[in-house]
Amino acid sequence: MMKNRQLVLLWLFIVGVGISIFWGTLIVVDPLGIWHFPIIKGFNNYKVSQPAHLDFFKPYEYRLIKPDVVFLGSSRVYVGLCPDDYPDKSVKVYNMGMSSLSIRDAYQYLNFMIKVHKPQKVYLGLDFFQFDSHNFNDSRQGFSQVRLNKIASNWLSYMMFKMQETAGLRGMIKPTILKSQEDADTILFNKGWDVKRGSALGTNEDAYIHTLISFFKTYQQVSLCDESFTCLEKIIKIARAEEIDLVLFFNPISADLLSLIWVTEQYDNFKSVKKRVAEMADYYDFAFINNLTKDRGLFYDASHYRDIIGKFIISKLLQKKPTLFSLLLTKERCSTFLSATEHSLCSYVYSESLLLYKIKGLIKEKNVEEARRLAREYFREKEIFPK
Repeated sequence: MMKNRQLVLLWLFIVGVGISIFWGTLIVVDPLGIWHFPIIKGFNNYKVSQPAHLDFFKPYEYRLIKPDVVFLGSSRVYVGLCPDDYPDKSVKVYNMGMSSLSIRDAYQYLNFMIKVHKPQKVYLGLDFFQFDSHNFNDSRQGFSQVRLNKIASNWLSYMMFKMQETAGLRGMIKPTILKSQEDADTILFNKGWDVKRGSALGTNEDAYIHTLISFFKTYQQVSLCDESFTCLEKIIKIARAEEIDLVLFFNPISADLLSLIWVTEQYDNFKSVKKRVAEMADYYDFAFINNLTKDRGLFYDASHYRDIIGKFIISKLLQKKPTLFSLLLTKERCSTFLSATEHSLCSYVYSESLLLYKIKGLIKEKNVEEARRLAREYFREKEIFPK
């Protein structure tokens, strides 16, 4: 009898140790950063799975950090705006940007933030593609309103759900440890900001050409969606009702990408979006031809600005003053500004028209590889990107 009891106790001890090791390893390695376990260089610093799971880990981080200031928007926001660049160090800042974030999902995330911890200020970065019906109606992989509700629930329900989801991350432990051992100095995300791309020392030529080519298709398919505007209006109204200081701005994109809007015959829609947003609220516009957007070296690729531009954006949004690189668009002044910036765009398109229209023709013929080769040859001939 005594022997059987000892065997049972031994079995329970072994099971207990096994469970402790399992959960301890998951929480210490913390492959997606949802437990905020301290970074151990060479062990858990390189969270290799984070880039593909933003919608998974950012709501957890938001609940843990409880920020006062939030950057919200697409990947352009989470690549370009570093929370540590915010000058007021007395407040907590978090970047809640998500890949291809739609206005619909931005509305859901704002509601989530209000439930968990209402921020004092939200900077919402807008993009032309967010007002396209495809972006509004397509379900983004990883986004779940049900998950957001569970993460925003009471502490006990939240912890039970978090443990349940953590158990499903066991397959990420080994890749995280191996990549951390290989590169002990790299951290992929800091307070929601994409460190690797945002702090890159220069432009990635391959990525620049890839985004340039891919946006030909994106822009050619744009069909404005009234629901996007309705959702933005809801965001503005709920922010006012909750006394959240909402600051709207259009993200800067490279002059090449701005030119594509013209080349793909979408400029009338582009102007319409800006005018309709101005009817709802004042906003800051960085998406026009100027010396910043013409400088390809300030971008990681054709679509994403680096934090060197991000610092400028944060500074100008806080100063609340228009400059040569940022316009404050109101309902009354919108049409005048758009006419002036259209002239600059036409001049730029004319200077780069040969490349852009050749690429357009090749893509229409489904000769994407030749389009890439042509773009690479053009950029290297002009020595635009450092070797």
